[in-house]
Amino acid sequence: MATLQKKTSRGHSYWQIVESRRVNGKPRPIVLMHLGTAQRLMQRLQSACPKPLKAKVVQFGAVAALWRIATQLDIVGLIDRHVPKRAQGMSCGQYILLAAINRCVAAGSKASLYKWYCGTILRRLMPTSKSSLASQRFWDHMDCFSEQNIADIEAELTGKIIRDFHIDLRTLIFDATNFDTFIDTQTSSELAQRGHAKSKRTDLRIVGLALLVSTDFHVPLLSKLYPGNQNDSVMFGSVTETLVARYRQLADECQDITLVFDGGNTSSENMQEVDRGPYHFITSLTLTHHKDLLKVRPNRFGDFSEPRLKGTTAYRTTKEIWGKKRTVVVTRSEELLAGQIAGINAALRKKRKALHQLKAKVRRSRQPGARGKGYSRESLQKRLDSIVSGQYLSRILHTKITDTQGQLDFTFWTDSAAYERLKRTRLGKRVLCTDKDEWSTEEIILGSRAQYHVENAFKQMKDPHWVSFSPAFHWTRPKASSPYLLLRFCPNAELAAPTKDSTIWDTPQH
Repeated sequence: MATLQKKTSRGHSYWQIVESRRVNGKPRPIVLMHLGTAQRLMQRLQSACPKPLKAKVVQFGAVAALWRIATQLDIVGLIDRHVPKRAQGMSCGQYILLAAINRCVAAGSKASLYKWYCGTILRRLMPTSKSSLASQRFWDHMDCFSEQNIADIEAELTGKIIRDFHIDLRTLIFDATNFDTFIDTQTSSELAQRGHAKSKRTDLRIVGLALLVSTDFHVPLLSKLYPGNQNDSVMFGSVTETLVARYRQLADECQDITLVFDGGNTSSENMQEVDRGPYHFITSLTLTHHKDLLKVRPNRFGDFSEPRLKGTTAYRTTKEIWGKKRTVVVTRSEELLAGQIAGINAALRKKRKALHQLKAKVRRSRQPGARGKGYSRESLQKRLDSIVSGQYLSRILHTKITDTQGQLDFTFWTDSAAYERLKRTRLGKRVLCTDKDEWSTEEIILGSRAQYHVENAFKQMKDPHWVSFSPAFHWTRPKASSPYLLLRFCPNAELAAPTKDSTIWDTPQH
């Protein structure tokens, strides 16, 4: 404990703040601050703006802003109404809110939650003890969540967000993505499965997430977790009833809602469900399934005065698709064309380099004393097919095996005429389909391009420093009391998702 002590030197008295500390096992007085004479000390005490002796810096801006929004939406009260517990310690809603704010501003493991909490303004806004924020207490409260009350929380929170923030519901975007996991192959899991990973990590098990997102600030209005080995069309078919149920809730605010979704979600069965449902729709079609539309001459395409459609031309018609006459718009974008050409040229350079390397290997295999059994016509053809494979490349880059007196070789060339034909008929184009026949062509194209809103939401969720949905570490532990675990993060709140496995996700401590 520090004490105020008087010291006399050459007949003058001075004051000091001294603390007794042990140095080499012996008590020694340590001067913390020299205060000067009694008159100087009085002047400092009477000073209007005394300098602080020390300051503590805490996170304030982002944390306080999120706290204010959460308070406005009454997130804690909303969650606690669906997941009540006895009045002891922190409530389930408080745990969820604390974890959600942490995930938004400084994603870390639950073991590091208290350390982060102490460095924020939350220590004043939501005071609690260190033992309350132990990771085990957090998981104990997650066991209180069930599949039904998670869905109820999401539905009520969605309605509150729409009413309080006046979200525009006229055009909504539906899309899906997946997230890598590092769950061991031997760990039982229904959600984490090997499938078509967006990250190209074919060695990892993935979990799929579908979102219904507004074009206003890409606010999620519906979320669905699904197994990583389930393709988009199957997932979309399984969620149509949920979409209809959510429409009934949204219809109180807007009765004319257009759903924009990717062509990968379409199938005859899915579109029949969409036709029976309350939504209008805009989707894209597979180019190769509508070759007649790709043959339309460029002079039949019209341009637009809308600045957002600069460099875009379009051709509009009707065609029978999925058993009904539909409005179809074929667009051609100079920006998309330039990007596709740049990608093809880069791929061609890479493929030509690989072919030159293969040609050198074939020649070395023919040299006397060469190791290995060399190439057969079948093995060489298989290797060539592997190299020239890829979107558009097989139409442009061709190979031919030659056999001169039993010596295998090959030649390769680029078909310039096929490349120019591809640029003229297919590259830069998209085919859109909609039942909004009364909309102008501009409105249909701009509606389809609104998909970037959900893509931005996915990018934000995959950012390792902002929200950080994807965990870096995984482990398992028995969860005897409940099959429901914290397995998803929705920007509205951090919620648990139903699964029959006992895999717990977490993020690294930053």
